Amino acid sequence: MTTNPPGADYLEAARSEDLQLQEVRDLGVVTDFEQGIIDSLKSPGAHLLQGARGVGKTTLLRLAETQMDGEFVEKRILAVYVNFKTSTLFEGISAGHRNAFQIWVNAKILQNVHEKLVLLRLLTDTDKHDPYERVFGISSVEQTGTFLVNKLQQIQKLAFAADKAAVEKELGEEFLNSLFDPSFLGGVIGEVSERFRLSRLVLLFDEAAHTFIPAQQEIFFELFKYLQSGHISCKAAVYPTVTSYGRNFEVGHDALILSMDRYEPAGSARKLYRTQFREIVAKRLPQQSKKRKEIFSHGELLDQCVDISTGNPRAFLHILTDVLRSGFSARTIALAAQDYVDKELLPYHLNLAKRLPKYSAHVRVGLELLRHYIIPEIRKKNRSETKSKYQAAAFTLPVRDVSPNLRLSIDILCYSGTLLSKGTVKIANQKTGNRYVVNIALLLTERAFSSGNLKENLDSISLTDYREFSAADATLESYVNELNAVGDLCPQCSTQLLPNSKFCAQCGSKVQEVASVIAGLLDDKIDALSISDRLKGRIRPRFPKVGHVVQASRHELMTIDYIKDVRSRIIKNAADEYISG
Repeated sequence: MTTNPPGADYLEAARSEDLQLQEVRDLGVVTDFEQGIIDSLKSPGAHLLQGARGVGKTTLLRLAETQMDGEFVEKRILAVYVNFKTSTLFEGISAGHRNAFQIWVNAKILQNVHEKLVLLRLLTDTDKHDPYERVFGISSVEQTGTFLVNKLQQIQKLAFAADKAAVEKELGEEFLNSLFDPSFLGGVIGEVSERFRLSRLVLLFDEAAHTFIPAQQEIFFELFKYLQSGHISCKAAVYPTVTSYGRNFEVGHDALILSMDRYEPAGSARKLYRTQFREIVAKRLPQQSKKRKEIFSHGELLDQCVDISTGNPRAFLHILTDVLRSGFSARTIALAAQDYVDKELLPYHLNLAKRLPKYSAHVRVGLELLRHYIIPEIRKKNRSETKSKYQAAAFTLPVRDVSPNLRLSIDILCYSGTLLSKGTVKIANQKTGNRYVVNIALLLTERAFSSGNLKENLDSISLTDYREFSAADATLESYVNELNAVGDLCPQCSTQLLPNSKFCAQCGSKVQEVASVIAGLLDDKIDALSISDRLKGRIRPRFPKVGHVVQASRHELMTIDYIKDVRSRIIKNAADEYISG
């Protein structure tokens, strides 16, 4: 069993963003499943890495980057990881007539490419043919790096500044015009490839398509498609069901899907990810630590923590950390599952109503439907006299004939991790249904299984045993009617508008866009962040609001007692994730 660097405890670093690149390399756990995806990320062509929150998309992107870095001398493939997690700051923001998000994206790519060239020592001050010097007129490599970082910070000021004209003047008209033009970005990357004799450049995009801002997503995928070529391979992490690709991007043709779905409650797949999650723990704790010994002395209970996480590494680490505070037992595991549901899973989902005011009814009604009808029906099935030896954790809805409003509510539940989409299955009347697994921790909290024994319930879950719902179900219809009643109407002809529509299907009138909600998110108290109560207590006196943390540097956070390198990253990433979704 592999171990981590001596003395380090990374158990609470649940997000890959909380780790430095070397730590990702050291702590990464790669089975054949993960290596197959990494190989695709390293290969030519465009790919979309699809998975729910916390399943490890960022980790695999960064592991692919580290592998390509190690092979660079031999293969000359330059891997560049680009994270767009604070893109929501630019919703509705412009620099004159130019979209600030588009400028920021192009600048981020150039900055990250420059950073990687310096890291691999391809670009040094002795280089007489620096493509960046020709573009920006700066002869020092270090000064160019500083210049790009400063420009990114200036662009971000557009989201906060009262006097945006002053920020635009600071950025400069020439810079704004150049970075707004995708051909400028393509030209610089082309020069880089030629100058350093690259066989290929692989752009690993993270969190560019994670928001519910269709305009940003469509801009990004236009650029993704524009850059993809023989010498540039584009890869992007996306969420299932909710990503808006725009009219000019066709999934399957312009990029292939790489699915991160690996949850199976039984058989060899279950055994495999149990082993994998044990390895995650082993790598994150010192060999001789008391915490490590306690965890691995309760192997059966550790496996139950794995099963409750529904195959989600981040959820597993949250639950395991909570269990350790009270000691291992079936009771503390059940309480940790309840705590995860009450403090992480459901608050995140319900907070989407604030993030997505246009779809607040879909957020609320979808969860009510799940908790007040679907889960009770699964419970009834599991406790019926005619039930099989298996326990159901899933349900199905017909692929066709389901209301768009209901479909959107289900998609949002998948986005928040409350549901897990598990493909299609055959249902009654020779039809096909979409199958959804309810988060196992939520099912346990709602007492949806027949036994009072935790292990017995987890061991008997089967994805082939599910509750089918028809499109004509009267109770489902009542929830659909509630969604329709609060749905938007066309101001011109009063026709019900479909979710995410830009024009009325009846009269063709343009649908008015909803104002940005970022200001409200930045004004929220830090209590809303997904960090421990202990950390909240330490930072609250100086940084009481989310916006304060977003604008603070890690150096400022590290001036607080007991907040150092790892914890400052955890806090910053939690704030960035909160505003980004």
